[in-house]
Amino acid sequence: MNNKLFELFGVKNHMELMKYIKENPDNEKVKEVKEILEMFDVNLEEGDENE
Repeated sequence: MNNKLFELFGVKNHMELMKYIKENPDNEKVKEVKEILEMFDVNLEEGDENE
């Protein structure tokens, strides 16, 4: 399956995407995704339940 979001961030799966987002908080694409998710009450800063 071809996932455009993964392509945009240069990753292969959800785990890599989350790692990219956490490691690149100042990246413009990351900032934009966070803004969109906040509209739906999704907060990526709350931590990972698997940690």
